[in-house]
Amino acid sequence: MAATSPTAPRLSVVIPTLGRAILVQTLESLARCTGVAELEIIVAGKIPDPGVAAAVARLQAEHPQIQHLPISFAKGDSSEKKNAGWRAARAEVVAFLDDDVIVQPDWPQRILEPFREARVGLVSGPSLVPEDLPRMARLAGLTLASKAAGYVAARYTAGHPDNFDAKWSNLIGCNMAFRKNVLAALGGFDVAFWPGEEMLAAFRATQAGHVLVFVPRAALQHFPRATFRGFLRQMYGYGATRIRLIRAGVENEWTTLVPAAWVASLLLLGLAALVTPWAAWLLAANIGCYLLAAFAITLAKVRETGRAADALICLLIPCMHLAYGWAEWVEYFRPNTDLSVGKKEETCKR
Repeated sequence: MAATSPTAPRLSVVIPTLGRAILVQTLESLARCTGVAELEIIVAGKIPDPGVAAAVARLQAEHPQIQHLPISFAKGDSSEKKNAGWRAARAEVVAFLDDDVIVQPDWPQRILEPFREARVGLVSGPSLVPEDLPRMARLAGLTLASKAAGYVAARYTAGHPDNFDAKWSNLIGCNMAFRKNVLAALGGFDVAFWPGEEMLAAFRATQAGHVLVFVPRAALQHFPRATFRGFLRQMYGYGATRIRLIRAGVENEWTTLVPAAWVASLLLLGLAALVTPWAAWLLAANIGCYLLAAFAITLAKVRETGRAADALICLLIPCMHLAYGWAEWVEYFRPNTDLSVGKKEETCKR
């Protein structure tokens, strides 16, 4: 049994949870970390499943640094849980993990390393796709890690060898850490903003002069959506969140509006094609050029993975862009629609 340290831990890890079974794997991976006795692990959320609750209790008995806050909130649930976790934390640096990730044994050291510099206020690392996944989950993860996802793909790959200063938009919420005093100065995560509350916090922190460092070696494995429907919901949520972030005053990154522009072009050319053949030709050219680009991106990813079956991401790439772009328009005309439907969907697990 690990002894509880009488001194403050080096790192507090907050895990907002809905009590999904995969939470047990997340905690077990943290328990295998080097220097685990120097960690404080705070699970924030109710665990309705008796089997999962019993497994978490067993891990708490083996590792007393694991705490459980059985909390839930009608509104702002994700932000409220994060806020409750960091406010209860004893370490000067607080990391946040999703409840469906597997960390590497050296992850705590990697995520802490940049905080040696006073200028660094927040840190993030990549979310990698596990190898042993069912087909749909693997394809969902690889699609996000492909060039079709634009700059976002950097969050899902570990190709860069060194740490680097990054923009707020490079932060990934399932693998991030903040200085506790930075969160306190921000007032924590905005409880009126979900999803994307961590992105808004990152923007405000960097605007206040704190530096975000991205650490490619502070990688973890994150289980992607296990169903096609879940993947579409995820992409729709990302698109709607982008418009909400712009509305909240973050820096406008124009490339993130390309999917909305593409969706609009398809709709307008489709309607015009009913009237004039020129529009039909333009629509065909539009779709043809897009499919060529999607094919090139798919080919590059297959060469990288060495698996011919991964070519099926060519079917998910247009679905990703259509869902994202359509959500941007819906959110623009119908602000703050409820995105919590399907929130409890189980992700893929080993």
